[in-house]
Amino acid sequence: MSKTTTHLIRAALLAAAATALLALRAGAQTPTDYNKRELMLQTLDQSRPNDYVPVFFNIHFKEHEGLDAVRAHVDWFRRTHVDFVNVKYEYFPPSHAVRTPADWKRIRPFSPEVWEEQLLVIRELKRELGSEALIIPTVFSPLRVLIQAAGVPLSSDKAGRAAMVELIRRDPEAIRPALEAVTQSLVHYIREARRAGADGFYISSQGDDLEEFAGDIFRRIFKPYDRQLADVAAEVAPFNILHICESGGHITPATFDDYLDYPGSIINPPMHNFKDSTLTLRQISERFRRPVLGGMQRWGALYKGTLEEAKAEVDAILREAPANFIFGADDSLPNDSDPEKVRRLVDYIHTWRLTHKASAAQ
Repeated sequence: MSKTTTHLIRAALLAAAATALLALRAGAQTPTDYNKRELMLQTLDQSRPNDYVPVFFNIHFKEHEGLDAVRAHVDWFRRTHVDFVNVKYEYFPPSHAVRTPADWKRIRPFSPEVWEEQLLVIRELKRELGSEALIIPTVFSPLRVLIQAAGVPLSSDKAGRAAMVELIRRDPEAIRPALEAVTQSLVHYIREARRAGADGFYISSQGDDLEEFAGDIFRRIFKPYDRQLADVAAEVAPFNILHICESGGHITPATFDDYLDYPGSIINPPMHNFKDSTLTLRQISERFRRPVLGGMQRWGALYKGTLEEAKAEVDAILREAPANFIFGADDSLPNDSDPEKVRRLVDYIHTWRLTHKASAAQ
């Protein structure tokens, strides 16, 4: 039996188990009957629509470590009413000077101790919020973390990024040992994070807008390592989100073929960064045969417009959305997004299908 088939069977069994557990509850599905953990797990049951629409919006917090980071995550969850806790990935690995293809061999697996700050945040969030919400840490791709380990920690470092791209292009095969080392470290982190209380993972595929590495080079060099993280997450946790991270405009509908065999409970695609054409939420859900997270433009009305303009965007999305999905954006919202505005929109989305039944049926 292939690994992909095994993961599909596992996902089906998990969905069936979640359905059986939730079926013990009597009465109609309403928000007051369930906590957010249960409401999120209901999205895995594609046999019935979710009248309650779960929502996820997030930002990158300025607090990266310790109890300050814990408090930032808790405050965002409480203030905005979103439906699960995404633990931001804020660890930067030890940096090595990489100037020639031979230098990639300098990058070794990270010491297990380097994850302690990340794991502390997960443990504390599990302790404070674990009874009511899923705890879902982000995991960056091996490619993204490799570039960080090579001395370019931030995507905003355009010059450093360009130098890394050119170096990789010179000899893509030379980076395999470094990718293996980074992947080994990230696999360790996933397993330890699960032990620390993570309910699943937000797996960020590729993890950067590296259009230079799409197509054949992605499939041949990067995908085996990228996919390994998704495989391990599916092995250890019941609720995982496959996030296809992209902002360079090189993704096309055909590009999704590279990701169709990835495991993952939910797909979070770059809905608004297609080249030449687009797909609807329904089409993506059907193509991946799983629920979708997304719909809204992160730089659109929620950030730049009025609340009423954001609600109008929500109306248009939900009229055409799949019966069972998670409302959100392609990626993180801008860091200066207004939590109060986000909360008011989240509350509007949660009950939209109950308050708009007549218009939705037309």
